[in-house]
Parts: sequence; C-alpha cells; structure tokens
Amino acid sequence: MLTLSDYSGLVLEKLGEAEVIHLKKVSGPDYGGLLRSPEEGVDYGKLRDRLRQAAARLLEYLKIEEPIEIGVTPLEFRRVWDDPEGMVEVVLEKVDRVLGELEEERRRREAERRKREEARRLVNEEKMKLACMRSLNPEELKRCLMVGLVKFEVLPRLEEHIKRLGDTTYKVEEISPGEGFVFIFGPEERKPWIETLFYILDIRDIFDVLGVRDTLLVLDPERRREEIRRREEEVLKLEEELKKHREEPKEESLVEVMRDRVMPLLREIKRMDYILGIISKVKTLVLESGAIFIIQGWVSDKNQGILERKIRELQEETGELLLVQYEEPSHDEEVPSDASSALPPFLRPAFTLTSLRGWPSSHEVNPAWITILVFSFQFGMMFGDVGQGLVFLILGFILHRKYKRGMMSKLGVMFIPMGISATIFGFLYGEVFLVEGLLHPLLLSPMENVGRLMKIVLGIAVVELVFGLILSIINSIKSGHVLGALGEHGLGFILSIVGLYFGAQYFLSTGDIFALFSHWSFFMIIAGLILSFIEPVLTSLTVHKKLGFEAFGEGMGGLLMVFVESLANFFSFLRIAAFALAHASLAIAAHSMTHFMGPGGIILMNLIGMTFEFISSSVQSLRLLYYEFMGKFFHGGGIPFKPFQLKTQQVK
Repeated sequence: MLTLSDYSGLVLEKLGEAEVIHLKKVSGPDYGGLLRSPEEGVDYGKLRDRLRQAAARLLEYLKIEEPIEIGVTPLEFRRVWDDPEGMVEVVLEKVDRVLGELEEERRRREAERRKREEARRLVNEEKMKLACMRSLNPEELKRCLMVGLVKFEVLPRLEEHIKRLGDTTYKVEEISPGEGFVFIFGPEERKPWIETLFYILDIRDIFDVLGVRDTLLVLDPERRREEIRRREEEVLKLEEELKKHREEPKEESLVEVMRDRVMPLLREIKRMDYILGIISKVKTLVLESGAIFIIQGWVSDKNQGILERKIRELQEETGELLLVQYEEPSHDEEVPSDASSALPPFLRPAFTLTSLRGWPSSHEVNPAWITILVFSFQFGMMFGDVGQGLVFLILGFILHRKYKRGMMSKLGVMFIPMGISATIFGFLYGEVFLVEGLLHPLLLSPMENVGRLMKIVLGIAVVELVFGLILSIINSIKSGHVLGALGEHGLGFILSIVGLYFGAQYFLSTGDIFALFSHWSFFMIIAGLILSFIEPVLTSLTVHKKLGFEAFGEGMGGLLMVFVESLANFFSFLRIAAFALAHASLAIAAHSMTHFMGPGGIILMNLIGMTFEFISSSVQSLRLLYYEFMGKFFHGGGIPFKPFQLKTQQVK
C-alpha cells in the first residue's frame, strides 16, 4: 500500500480498526533506494521509560489495585505518530503540574492536621487543669503531705505500700474515668519516702500538673473561684476553635480527591505508552521517504473485503488515491497463519498442546485437531476408568465455565477430551473407580490379558507412527521437496517400521530367529533402510547437481537413524501398556486395602490415582505425542498471524 506521508497516521488508524492485516517489513527491489522513516532516530524505549517513571511518582500518592482500562482515540494516535516526543513532553508537563498541586495540597492538609492536634492538645490540657482545680479541696490541700495525679491501675500497689507504714493514710478524688488526685496524709518525716513512691509508681506531683502558681491559687478560695471561671471560658473558646478545624475535609476524603486528579492522568500515560509501543514496532516495518509512505503485510482471502472497505473510507476522507497491490506469496516465503482458528472457539485454549511444540508453518499440515485426538487417545489407554474419567470430564466443564483465560482455562478444556477418552477406555477395561466386576470389560481386562494388551499397543504404535510419516510425506510434497518423501521421514521409515512389526509377530508365533531372515518382513526392513540411504544421494544429484562424500555421509546417517529410531519408537509405545497395568494394579491394591481399612482404602487409592498417576499418565502421553509422533512430521517454524490493531474508543 502506497500513499502520501501526510496520511501515514490515518492509514495506520484505519488498519488498526480493521484488525485484518499482519504487517511485515517493506522489502523488494523497487524500494531499495528509499530511506527508512525519518523518525527512526526517536528512542521510543526512553520515552516509555520516562512515562513509566512519571506513573510511579503518581502512584506514590494513590495505590491502584484494579486494572486501568484504556482506549485510544484515532486523533490521539495520529498526533503521537506525527510528534511522539512533543506529545510525551505535554503529558510529563501535566504530571509535574499535578504532582506540584498534590504536594501543595498534602502540605496544606498536613498543616491543618497539626493545627487540629495542637488545638485538641490545648483543649485537653485546659480541661485537665480545670478538672484539677475543681477537684482540689483547699482545706485538704493545706493539711495533706503530698498530692499527685494517679492512674487507677496503680492504686492497689500504692495502697499496699501505704498500709505498711501504719501512720500514713490517703484519699482519692476522681477527675476522669481512668485517673484522679491522691491526697497523702501523714507526718512530715514520711515525705521523702512518699516522693520516692510517686517516682516509682509514675504518679505526677500536683506542681507538675498545675504548676506552682495554679496550685497556690487553690489555697485562696476567692481567687480559686475566679480562676475556675476564667478557665471555663478558655475551654469554651478553645472548643469553638477546634470545631472550625473539624469542619475541614477528613483524611479519607483526601484519597478521593487524589483519585479524581490522578486516575485520568494515569489513563493518559497508559494510552501514550500503548501507542508508543505500537509505533516503535511499526516504524521499523514501514518506509517513508519524505513524500511517500509505504506499508506491506499479509491479509487472508476471507478478510480482503474488510481491508478494501477501509481503503475506500480512507480515499473518501483524504480525497487522495491510495495505491494498493495484492500479490501471492512466493513458494519459499513463510506466511503467518492463524493455526488456532482450525479449532472451534470452545477448543481453542487446547491449541497450547500444539503451540508448545511450535507454531505450524504454512508449508505443513496444521496438527491442531490431530494433537488433541492423539494425546487424549494415549492418555485414555493408560488411565482407563469410568468413574475417574467422569470426574475429570465434569471438572473440565466447571473450569471452562469459570476461567476464560490463563492456564486454568487451558487445563479445563483439555480435561474434557481426556475425561471422555478415560471414560471410554474404562468401559473397554471394565473399571469404575478402581473397582473391577461392576462392569463387564468390552475389550479386555489389562491384568488378565497382558499379552493381548501388548499386541494391541504395538499395533497402535505402528498405526500412529505410519500416520505421522504419511503427514511427513504430505509436508515434504507441500514444501517442494518431493524426494524427501522417500527417505528417513517418509516411505523408508514406513517400510522399516511395518516390517519390524510383522517380523516381531512372526518371531513370537514361531520362536525361530533364523527363520525371520527369510521372511518377507525382513526384506521390507532392508528396503526401508536402502531408501533412507538413497534419498540424500538422489537429492544431491537432482537439487544440488553434484555428488560428493557429504551425500553418502548423509545417506549413511539416515540409514542408521531409521534403524535405531524405528526400534526405539516401536518399543517406546509399550509404556502405554505399562501404565494401563499400573492403573489396574491400583485396583488390586484398593481391593486389598478395603479388607482392613473399609471404604477408606478405596478412597485413598482413588486419590492416588487421580493425582500422582494422573500426572504420570499425562506426562507419558505428552512424551509419546511430542517425540515419537510429532517428531516425524512437525517442525513448527511458522509465524503466528498477529493482526495490527488499536484498542480504540469513541470520543465523547
């Protein structure tokens, strides 16, 4: 697609709305002389770091736990595309301004808080002094030895010490629920001892509470009344002042004030960071040479109509003609693919089973369905149990309904075919929650038909391996390497593995190893090994137009690989029978344990089966899937189709 540079932002906006094109780096002989975008020198990583640092400064004022949802307006995207550094500076200036205002607001509220605390302290202090003057009796004050402010919690200890003296008494006058004045009466020689006792029990002397002047005023009845009246007026005045401060916003409301100021700015920062992330990738793909703007990408046939509609909208908005050219990809060009779309939406989380091994290339068969079916089939053979299979089937539906993304959603979807397969093989084995005898086995009982089980497993091994090799042949033909269908991962391996299977059957029936060398299956193996040797030699002659020692070396390597790998793969499938027998052994153990543990024995064995054995069977199924089966045909060097998109929102 080619247009004027003035419309580059608008073009990308429309493509982002369409979400149908996978952008690629512009290439081709016609564009070799053009320059990359002049914006190439912009350090987008540094701009994004500055934005994130600004967001961190804002979050010092407000802790955000919920996710911040954003949407990008078309106008905002175009402005950032045209001037990324300028737009970032505008946002950072807003951040500095808001941070300054928030800091000023914080200081103001801190000052108000200190004023409130000081006013509250003064009120409490005046109330205390007023209560003290009201409670002190002038006559008692004159004749007492000492007066102090005591907390009621230490009174029992004070009383205990005073009782020991014998000639000393005390009296308590309450001034608040937790404390009051204690008057000590006794001879003058007891005063040093009482002073020590006040110090030990943390009793404040009357002179420390009221001061010398106020204490002396108490001794004069007339001046005492005047001082009490004056202090009552002072308390009322201070309480009025405290009420004014209490009318200011509470600390909790400050959080809401901050949220109203900070949240919009955090959304703007996140939008800017999102746009810069897109631009930093797109700028390396497009070409701009001052006057023109060029962009390339892939679009599927089914979405071509959507793209053309967006192009018409662009032409109507700009009044300019956009040059658009469609080309078929070259045979050796890797085209991005949306391989997961081969599955229905319900099963797409299970595509992880394929993507963990690699992304399907456009030149090979998409194994999305095949991997699910083969994996589940192998798992069911190892874990055949009607009851336990139904448990995982139900658990799969529950997880699928509850989780729509993440690992739990993938596990939930996979549990469904695994549970179905385990249930089917449970009927074939006649096993329900490790209890045998409730159902008649439709196929066989693993413990009673070990030989038959082995034969079935080896037959399945041959069928599965041949199927994988047929897929390998198809992939070789699709990629243009027709001769590859003959060798190591093609007809040569098929002949070897099939010959090995029938040779093993013949040996088991006759027991004569020497007779095997004259049986047709032996010659089938030899034919497969010869094809594996010849294929690299023929490829060297026809493709590279030469024949060297490298070709013979590759041929010998292919021959040895087929010989060793066919044996290893063939007998590796016996692990299916081994784990099927292990599951049946749990049933025997459960039956034995019920004799001395009752129902607890079978419950315990089922818990072991649905945890440890379930995991073991799953791992072994994956091993057979990825190595023995998919290793024959799947290379996984493809590119996921990721359409260019913008999280857009309408301007309100």
